[in-house]
Amino acid sequence: MEKDKRNKLPKLLVTLTAAVAISSAGWSGPFTGKASAGAAGIFVSPKVYFTVEDVSLAKGTGKSSLHFTLLLHNEGSGAVDLNAFAVSVNAPDGSRYTPKLSGTSSARVWPDSTGRYIYTAEVSSQASLDTLKLSLNRWASDGVSKGAGIGSLPLAADAAPAPDKPVRVQLNEADASLPEDAVLTIRAKDSIRWNRDSGQELYTHLTVVNQGSTALKWNDNVLLSVQDAKGRTYTAAVVGGADTLLEPQEPAVLTVKASAAGSASPGTSLKLVLGAKNSGGAFTIGTVPVPGEATAVGVGDTIPYVYGDGLELTYRSAVVNAKTDGTTVQTVVEFRNTAKEYVRLPDLSALYQFGSRATVDGVIDAKPSSAFLAPGESASYRYTASLPAGVSKDAIELLLLAKESSAETASESGGGSTGSAAASASSTPGTSASGAKASASSAGTATGSAASSAAKATASADSSSAAAASSGSGKTTAAGSTGYVPAAALSLAKAESGKGGDYAAALPYTLGEKLPLPNGALETGLGVSLVEFHKHENEEYGYQTAVAKYKFTNTSGKTLDLPQLGMELTTPDGLVYAGTRQSTAAASILPGTSAVVSYSYMIPPSDKTETLAMTVTDANKMSLGSYKVAFQAEAENGPVSFYPFEVAFNDSTVGWTYSTKTDAQYTYKLTLDMTITRKEQVIVDSNFSKMEIELLDPDNRSLASQTVPFLGTGRLVSGKQTFFFNDVKSEQFSSGAHFNIYEVIETPNGPVRRLIKTIQG
Repeated sequence: MEKDKRNKLPKLLVTLTAAVAISSAGWSGPFTGKASAGAAGIFVSPKVYFTVEDVSLAKGTGKSSLHFTLLLHNEGSGAVDLNAFAVSVNAPDGSRYTPKLSGTSSARVWPDSTGRYIYTAEVSSQASLDTLKLSLNRWASDGVSKGAGIGSLPLAADAAPAPDKPVRVQLNEADASLPEDAVLTIRAKDSIRWNRDSGQELYTHLTVVNQGSTALKWNDNVLLSVQDAKGRTYTAAVVGGADTLLEPQEPAVLTVKASAAGSASPGTSLKLVLGAKNSGGAFTIGTVPVPGEATAVGVGDTIPYVYGDGLELTYRSAVVNAKTDGTTVQTVVEFRNTAKEYVRLPDLSALYQFGSRATVDGVIDAKPSSAFLAPGESASYRYTASLPAGVSKDAIELLLLAKESSAETASESGGGSTGSAAASASSTPGTSASGAKASASSAGTATGSAASSAAKATASADSSSAAAASSGSGKTTAAGSTGYVPAAALSLAKAESGKGGDYAAALPYTLGEKLPLPNGALETGLGVSLVEFHKHENEEYGYQTAVAKYKFTNTSGKTLDLPQLGMELTTPDGLVYAGTRQSTAAASILPGTSAVVSYSYMIPPSDKTETLAMTVTDANKMSLGSYKVAFQAEAENGPVSFYPFEVAFNDSTVGWTYSTKTDAQYTYKLTLDMTITRKEQVIVDSNFSKMEIELLDPDNRSLASQTVPFLGTGRLVSGKQTFFFNDVKSEQFSSGAHFNIYEVIETPNGPVRRLIKTIQG
């Protein structure tokens, strides 16, 4: 403990003009009273006074760390110099602590200005904010701070118990190699609970601002834990943003995970404790209040997307259909770019959770085809899943999970190395605040990216649930274990109950007929019809795929652009499945010709609906009409449609050969006798339907496959064609092997397959 320790601010040999003379010019004496802003103040004169804010006391075992910001307000006509005053913190037992000034600021405060000065003091671990006072003295002529006292303020009045008030943390208390102005202000934005097999995990998004002048990254010497009101402690770690460069005065996002802390009762008071260690043991350098209730977005709400500068998330809609055999849910979220430049869309997965442990994958049945959004542009994601029967919508949440790699780049606004420079003279005439070192960052600027900081540490791998469909291929990815962190939680408490929607208003429709769209919906002379509509369950991927083929016919005398129509399917319960257009298609249609474009749809395996409403929308997502359509049954015998081609499988022969030239290997041979007919002379490109032949063992494990086009090099032709499947290892050989024949169509979400025929080996 230090008593009567001299203030470390070196006294500058300057001539104080009006700044010091104020008190003798008609001002009878200093006092402590209310400043013009309403806060308690220490007055030097009627127009020059000090106030304090951002007061916090971090308790430790051997010492405590006191932080506060001193504001010098100058409403007078002359300059005021901070170096004329000595700052100390006094305790009732006579102890006197000298705070240390950190940061870089000019000591001279000009008229109609306010100077802000950040202080840190080591005080006794027994000290309390209720009893500590800030005192201001003038320097005496002999250079010690025993001159005339100006006034004092109780620090407790300016302490920050409010959960939404940032907490100031001095990082060099955890790592002495950091500069003195390595100061962060930290505030908890929200908390999200994620159901795991071992209990709920708590994820907290922190808004962090580097108050110093040196760019830096999160310091691993800072120890993290979450404590509840009963003193129970949960291990915590930064799992998002640890590698983000924290530029001075630029807000950034850190994500902290506390294992099992989410299992604490909702509403329980929680706090994030930041600590450090030295030779004397562990001590606390800051505590941040954490929301005890999970923060869930409601239907219709709009919030800033936590991992994307300039991205705004709107919770558009949610539908819950409670049926006797289960509960089907669907959620639509929209991202809008509010920035003035292109922004990358987040790479998202998702899961639905309910109760305290249960999770179900969220299937993405609609996602943007582009990875970027132009300024002002919006894009939507649609998630669908099947939950157990009886689940209340009040208990259901959709977790949006951000991929670590994409989140990592998002809030990084700079790159390169950091360094410090000696203090230089202020560009404004006057002296620099004593005791502070100016720091300069040599960090370069990085190109803006769009999604934000996420994670070097990974979520625990003890969950049996995988999160959501991959945005790339439609396959599910194991986001439940590693690689993803929660970005937002969406409540389904206000979801609508499915009532049929467009299905009830849909008109009857016969496959192949021209759709009776309103006048003006398409260019004059252009018509569209649905010519093929099949559904197949992809057992490997765990969802069904519907494929619809639309024929556009140009009866005019000029070339017309192929319209970018939306084709959605609606179930009798009101669930909507968005169509994904094939990857490539003709851009225009010549006079007197037709072109075919395919759309694919991802449908949950629980949906056995055979007749749906097909809703056609324009480029602005406005409905042009809804029509009831039924899936076509697959032909058991006779020709199979690969519109516009028709394939008759006349005969097939299966054989195999054995080779011992290298490793023992088998070659399977499949000979197909086919008749291929082009039913209509419509325009299709080389990326349209193809036929895939897959060799599988008796357990349906794929051994080899070939994909053959109907157009271009190596195309299918009528007559006999032989296909070879080489390099089948001895242990894979089986007399029960068989061939599956599929129709394959490329979509922006990857290839989709329709099972056509199975041929036994």
